[in-house]
Amino acid sequence: MKENSNLQNLRTLHGLDCKLIALRKKHGELPSALQRLEQAVQEKDKALHEAEGHLKALRSHYDQKELSLKSFEADVQKFRSQLNQVKTNKEYSAVISEITTKQADISKLEDEMLLEMDVVERQQHVIQECKAAKKAAEDELNAHKDEIRGQQQEVDRQLAALAEQRKQLAANVPDSLLHQYERILAKRGPTAIVPVVDLSCQGCFMKITPEVQAQLLKNDQVIYCKTCSRIMYMQ
Repeated sequence: MKENSNLQNLRTLHGLDCKLIALRKKHGELPSALQRLEQAVQEKDKALHEAEGHLKALRSHYDQKELSLKSFEADVQKFRSQLNQVKTNKEYSAVISEITTKQADISKLEDEMLLEMDVVERQQHVIQECKAAKKAAEDELNAHKDEIRGQQQEVDRQLAALAEQRKQLAANVPDSLLHQYERILAKRGPTAIVPVVDLSCQGCFMKITPEVQAQLLKNDQVIYCKTCSRIMYMQ
């Protein structure tokens, strides 16, 4: 069965349009791939800054405790100096009580500082991990950046070549038919033109009528599916 020339030209045009659709999709995905890699670096950088900020806060809190410790130790020295000046047992006992209280405060503070130093050290390890994760993300970005940009340039070249080729193919299709096809293409994309298999449209998979089958077999006009409006041809 010889195919209708308009349908043949449309199918050739549609084959090229399918390539264009695939290339445009790829062209849109490539920047997204690069953006995801860049975003990964930004996220790792943010995590690093947050970890460093937390470490700074921990160290500041530790430094405050260290100042308090020095203050308590100075108080103990002051009270011990007062022991040489007391004149009664009551005064002596009072000073000893102050020294004991301060020493208890010092012991408690030292325990707290030891725990906080452990936290500081763990946070330092977290920062090292964040730095390593950021470097890994940067290395991956640098490894793929040139590759992705090269792919973008190649896709641009192919799109330009196919666009020029499409102009030539579209010129072989009557304007009214081309307009109708492009309207369907905009809606259906790669399935704008589909075969009929086992008397079913391969776009919507609805059965065609015997009348439509006869028209397809006659092959003297372009036939549209009455259900989905796609252009059909006999397989």
